[in-house]
Amino acid sequence: MIGFGSSVATTPAALREMLKAAYAEEEAAGDNATSASIGCLLTWMNFHRDVPLEETTDLGPKSFTYWPVPFEARSDDTAQVYSVAVKGIKPELGFQWPLDVYGFVAVRDNLDCKRNIIFRSDRSNCQRLTAEDSSLVLTGPSRAVQASDIMNFEIELKIKGSRESEDKILSFLVIEHNCIIARSSYGKLFRETHTNKYCTTELLFSQLRDAVEATIDVKVVEGSWSQDFCPRFVARTKSFPSADFLLFDPRESMAVSDEGTIQLSRSVVTVESDGELQLIIEAQEPGSSAAVVSDTMRLTPKRMGTTDGYFNINGFCKLEVCVSWSLLLPFL
Repeated sequence: MIGFGSSVATTPAALREMLKAAYAEEEAAGDNATSASIGCLLTWMNFHRDVPLEETTDLGPKSFTYWPVPFEARSDDTAQVYSVAVKGIKPELGFQWPLDVYGFVAVRDNLDCKRNIIFRSDRSNCQRLTAEDSSLVLTGPSRAVQASDIMNFEIELKIKGSRESEDKILSFLVIEHNCIIARSSYGKLFRETHTNKYCTTELLFSQLRDAVEATIDVKVVEGSWSQDFCPRFVARTKSFPSADFLLFDPRESMAVSDEGTIQLSRSVVTVESDGELQLIIEAQEPGSSAAVVSDTMRLTPKRMGTTDGYFNINGFCKLEVCVSWSLLLPFL
């Protein structure tokens, strides 16, 4: 099986040969999902010979929050990834909950055809998944995911063993999404569920029409966050009011800089230009999903510039929120 994150192959030709060998191995083993995913990577390499397979995007958010804004910048279709979860494992392969998982999840769009990382964790910083809580703590995207043509989602996960030689493959998937065909399904949540010989993996995402990018920054300006409560910070769009885009996952510990800036799990979302962005902050007791205190902010999208607002968490702190708006480029 191929490597994870960074390949042992040093050249595109060597990587291509390694993928071909892995394809033959998985096809012989009867794992159609994995062999098909490897086949997708080989096809991608054939069509994108000028882009290294493992290169990540170097394009960031807030590209056109301020002037100058190029003439071709516009609102455009985008994709919003809500969750990636391991829904089933194979006990007969020796897999048992909990699992210490590492690897990455990425999406490629047609802007630069490079990996836009949604989740990444190395072996020294695994995430523990349980049967009751098997979704990954997502950390991306690093910029808006544009949904103008074909998107490819890549999922590569391993289970950490007692030593590296005992690590096991958990999930290897490439999921292709045709954004043009999906335009007939605006307002639909796409739930992609794929099973290979190791586990079942579920990807939940949506395609938004005529959207702009919103980058969210949060700062404590009065008081401090109480350590007695877990923060949960989510974004929602008017078109998907029941789909939570987690900006800060309550499973994570809150990191606050000396200046009061909160390090969010994710900060880049997209919203329809004629829609509404909702930001919700909740304080939860440890081990509970019920909100003790909450506050909501509703924002009208802009094509550029910023919007400032405040969350008042009664009893212990006030948070300043700055949303930076940006149009998107249809091509580079």
